[in-house]
Amino acid sequence: MDCIQYMKHLFGPVFSRRLGLSQGIDLLPPKTCNFNCIYCEINNALSLSFDRGEHVPIEEIIAEIDGLMENEGRVNDLDLFTITASGEPTLHKGIGTIIKHIKEKTDKPVAILTNGSQLYLKEVREDLSQADIVIPSLDSARPESFRRVNRPAKCSEDLETIIQGIAEFSHGFTGEVWLEILLVDNINDTPEDIAALKNAIESIAPTRVQLNTVARPPYESFARPLSRKKMEEIKDE
Repeated sequence: MDCIQYMKHLFGPVFSRRLGLSQGIDLLPPKTCNFNCIYCEINNALSLSFDRGEHVPIEEIIAEIDGLMENEGRVNDLDLFTITASGEPTLHKGIGTIIKHIKEKTDKPVAILTNGSQLYLKEVREDLSQADIVIPSLDSARPESFRRVNRPAKCSEDLETIIQGIAEFSHGFTGEVWLEILLVDNINDTPEDIAALKNAIESIAPTRVQLNTVARPPYESFARPLSRKKMEEIKDE
């Protein structure tokens, strides 16, 4: 399958090891995020965004989606649509409208990549409830490690609220929740960190847990990957 031309808000399709052939939809300008994660491959955020708004006109995104839908052959080859962003996609207030529009146009599944920080908001949980797969991140369940690895905006520092929000969404969601954990060497991989993550996983009860470490070149050079051996040990634990 030939790759479609990169548009302003749509990119790909790209082959994902976990999702298959995925049509990407980017909702935000770079880097619009309430986290400034040390492992992020996008440039460092000069200031963090934490207000939900229409950062990009919904009509622009929907027009590109409709243009793609006209090519039935390309759409038929896709495994799913993935909504992401050069930052945190749930900061776009139109994400629910965009999910609904895709679901009305095709029976292809819709996946959402999110840092999970906004799931404590009822309106965000309602927006994402229309998706098929939601992949929230939880890199640490200990406040100190959370601040070191994710470097959240001041208003997004309440880790307990974030974990409770992910859990509430997971318990009420009819689709699949894939909890993504990214471990950084000597940052969020201590025995205390792993024990706290285990407790959080039990609370959230996701469909699956995806354990990762640094792979793409990170913005911060001190963000180093764990060895395969240590990853296997943590997985077993």
